[in-house]
Amino acid sequence: MSTLRWLALWLLVPFGAMSQTDLTVKSLSKIQFADQFPGADACIQIQRAIAALPVNGGEVDARGFLGFLTCSVNPFANILMHPGESVHLYLAAGSTFTTSVQWIIPLGSVVTGGGSAPGGGRGTTLVANRATFPANTAVVSLGEFGQSEGPLIENITIDCNHVRGSIGIFSDRVEELGGVRNVSVINYKAIGIEMLDQALLPPRTGGQPENYILDELQLSGDAGSTCIRIRVGSGGQRGGGHITCTSSLVESGNLSCSAGVVTATFPANKIPNGTAIGVESGTNPHLNGLFTVTSSSSTQLQWKQPDCNGASSGAVVGAMSQNGVQLDGSDGVYDRIHCEFTVDCVLIDSEPALNGWVTRALTISGVTGQSSVKNIVHLGHAAHPEDIILTALQRCIGPVPATQQCATNVLQDDLNSVTLQESSLAWYLVGHASSGAVPALLSSSPSVNWSLPNPSLIFRNGTVFSKLGKQNDGSLTYCSDCKVAAPSACSTANPSACVCRSGGTGAFAKRLNGAWFCN
Repeated sequence: MSTLRWLALWLLVPFGAMSQTDLTVKSLSKIQFADQFPGADACIQIQRAIAALPVNGGEVDARGFLGFLTCSVNPFANILMHPGESVHLYLAAGSTFTTSVQWIIPLGSVVTGGGSAPGGGRGTTLVANRATFPANTAVVSLGEFGQSEGPLIENITIDCNHVRGSIGIFSDRVEELGGVRNVSVINYKAIGIEMLDQALLPPRTGGQPENYILDELQLSGDAGSTCIRIRVGSGGQRGGGHITCTSSLVESGNLSCSAGVVTATFPANKIPNGTAIGVESGTNPHLNGLFTVTSSSSTQLQWKQPDCNGASSGAVVGAMSQNGVQLDGSDGVYDRIHCEFTVDCVLIDSEPALNGWVTRALTISGVTGQSSVKNIVHLGHAAHPEDIILTALQRCIGPVPATQQCATNVLQDDLNSVTLQESSLAWYLVGHASSGAVPALLSSSPSVNWSLPNPSLIFRNGTVFSKLGKQNDGSLTYCSDCKVAAPSACSTANPSACVCRSGGTGAFAKRLNGAWFCN
């Protein structure tokens, strides 16, 4: 090899290597690894990794942090109110971050954990420091601008750690596919998830959440708490599927009865005296029901049940949460919301449709309860009467109808003074009015008298005499070619003269005692 050719080769190799290295650095600048940065705690390290991203943001991989970690700062604090800079933060399964401050997830940013699996270190957990986290504060807040598109938290457990007045996740400004997905929220004193319109509704000091996601959620709070509170002024919520609301104070053990007092014995008991409880009594269904604790110790509970008898094993006792789901809004549709050991599923208010008297404000499909646990779907007083469609209010446990145990479910409509407990109740629908009585009240329940919005009732699909058929007694229809068989002889004393015959100009036909009458 000539000296000239060797020199050319020597000059080319370093430059080629430098060029390749330079390209690699540039491509990695959009992805930073938080555990490679210095800092007194994990969140300070994450902050510094975010600071190393380009001006428009990028990804921070914090999956190098495992085990139990502390956080003294909001990891996103330095990019709040920086529109155009968004960060996707990844956290590892098997990591628990104990925070002393609220995490505010800014516009366009996402926190993705390694799974929502409370307990056992299987997923990712963000837990409030019980000693230093501020009271009456949400652990996570979504969005910092009045209108914040896209802040999202997913695949993680939020543990409020019983801090006074604690809320799991709050937002009054999240929009456009931001929200909460595949998240467990536990041990909250006040509310699990709260989404409030505070721009169009009082106190008009905040933002306006709309078009956000609530999906695949599990909520379990302290007694007296509310699982979800939603208040939508306009725009609405896009999601709301597969939401389970339970009480965190659930104990399993054995029951015994003596002199009208039931004693429950557990390995360890945390349910305090005076708590409202729901009981699924296991092998003895006579001990099912709703009760109030009269005595509590570290291993036992007692309550009064005058008609109790026998004993039971495998019982489940849950402290009743105050509110399961509290919804206030116009167009959120919530499907498959389950309320276990929960006193109320509450629809506070809804808005009338512009071109009709029915608004599909709330759908609850298969309201869930343990056997004999009372689930109330509660319609309260409001500016407008609520519209509600309920399907399958009864919910039973077990595949065999003859032996399965069914919840005692209640629909309570304060506005119209209607309370329904029929196990077969399939639906209940209320129309809107600006004042006074509701224009429409319809239900599958035999206990409800129907009210209709119009002064006349029209049978759009009448029939003819030849097609009346053998309907059940109590059926009513309009027959376009029917007439009374013998009008002059038709009377109470001679009902056979009042039956329907063909060849007429039309009559209402009613089915009584196996015959059609047209009088």
